[in-house]
Amino acid sequence: MQSHPGVTRRTYLRLTGLATLTTGLAGCSGGGNDDGGSDEALSGEDYPAVDEWLTETEVGGEAPNYDGTIVNQREEDTVQVDVGAGDNGIAFEPAAVAVSAGTTVRWEWTGEGGAHNVTAGPDDQIGESDYEFSSGDPVDEEGETYEQTLDDSGIALYHCEPHLSVGMKGAVVVE
Repeated sequence: MQSHPGVTRRTYLRLTGLATLTTGLAGCSGGGNDDGGSDEALSGEDYPAVDEWLTETEVGGEAPNYDGTIVNQREEDTVQVDVGAGDNGIAFEPAAVAVSAGTTVRWEWTGEGGAHNVTAGPDDQIGESDYEFSSGDPVDEEGETYEQTLDDSGIALYHCEPHLSVGMKGAVVVE
């Protein structure tokens, strides 16, 4: 990001996410996807706890791949989140995803970035997570999976314990 006086990183990310969303929506006006718009991204601004968790928080670093948008996967029965994504293997991809109640989220390890785990607990995530779960001890094996079915509306904020300080965080919005 090029430095501009008075523009914070958060503002830049929101504007970039809005520009991306606007550009993506411009192509949706004719023909295209008729499945209810499941490929339309959601704005992180509509989910302040998600936006705070992944950007400006006193718990851990900022998620390196969060751009202010939430991937909309509400039409899917199962959604995959890569564990060990990004240039250095220290990210969840996507960083934020929206699903319907009853969806199973499957975290799958890429084998990159060292040993990871997936941990959600209201006391660990700025007091805003509605879910509590853990994949257990960190592992580094490619193809390892952990699944959690999210039955109730709410927000699951989660992180990788060994890499929380460098922003390995994620969020699932359940609607």
